[in-house]
Amino acid sequence: MLKACGIFFSLFLGFQAQALHLEYVGETSIKNAQKFKKTTIGGLSGIAWSGHSLYAVSDDRGRFGEPRFYEFELSIEKKSVTLKPKDVLFIKNLPKHEGKEDALDAEGLVLLPNGDLVISSEGNNNAKPRQMPRLFRVSRDGQWKSDLPLPEKFLPELTGQQKKGTQNNVAFEGLTSFGDGKFIFAATESPLLQDSSFVDKASTGAWIRVLKYEDKESGGYKVLAEYAYNLDAPASTDNGHEVFRGVSEILALSENKLIVMERGVRVSPKSLLGKTTKLYLADLSAATDVSKLPQLEAGKFKGASKTSLIDFETDLTKSRPGKSVENFEAMAWGPKLADGRRSLLVMVDDNFSKKEVTELLVFAVEGE
Repeated sequence: MLKACGIFFSLFLGFQAQALHLEYVGETSIKNAQKFKKTTIGGLSGIAWSGHSLYAVSDDRGRFGEPRFYEFELSIEKKSVTLKPKDVLFIKNLPKHEGKEDALDAEGLVLLPNGDLVISSEGNNNAKPRQMPRLFRVSRDGQWKSDLPLPEKFLPELTGQQKKGTQNNVAFEGLTSFGDGKFIFAATESPLLQDSSFVDKASTGAWIRVLKYEDKESGGYKVLAEYAYNLDAPASTDNGHEVFRGVSEILALSENKLIVMERGVRVSPKSLLGKTTKLYLADLSAATDVSKLPQLEAGKFKGASKTSLIDFETDLTKSRPGKSVENFEAMAWGPKLADGRRSLLVMVDDNFSKKEVTELLVFAVEGE
């Protein structure tokens, strides 16, 4: 187990000088291709903490088994972190589309107070007809209950040339909730196809959209608003040049503030591929509701404000000596630590690859 260091990362928020502090505590990992109840653990892309267990959804896409999510026993004792599988639950009875079952690409996970879970799937634009991105609700034992509505602009055409909607394999990666499930936020990893040509001249970064849902109780979840978030432009450093950057996860701090994980792929001078991960604080409170804009255009809206919080490539080198940045895709609030601080959990999706590892990092959180 790696030792925690005393490094703090501070983010000062506006004139109130409130500060959000993250302190690295420790980490653990899951053995590659570990078997559990006749399944292969891997591809863990979304996580949620229940107060007793850590739930993690797999983006298997049918390669190693049925759509599923796992329940783990998580223990954090000072600097020691352990994670043990307790159960595996299969997603069942999803409605068929065009007479075919969806090959789910499950990426996000939210746990509701009554035990239900909301899961996001990216769909498959390469299928014929295309399989739509979706947000859907299941019971604790994995039985499908309902789908959340998606605005038409997010949905690709079923057949023919695609002119709108989420692009393939970069749809709803980010999913989070706030207020005991009253609000749910879902973020696309990359721009919608119709937004992909718009780049902010000031930042040269692309724009993705964040959906905000509100639970209308008897009517279920309805879209309350839609916001634009500006990705940082791909960066070049001594480690190489980023060839891709997108939002791989979001985590709600409040009704209007999110921690956003931007994950990238970097090509080194030796033509080797590496990963980048940065966390940002995004504030939606002054952003324009862009739900009525079918296409994002300059001057027509104000995006979410954002402030850099932590860069895994540079800010964790002393905490994790010799460790490379892996494919981080999941975040959740975790259990309260022994000293009373809340914990932040950050997890890697190993892509079922022998060259990658499922890591779980734990941070202590103060502020906000």
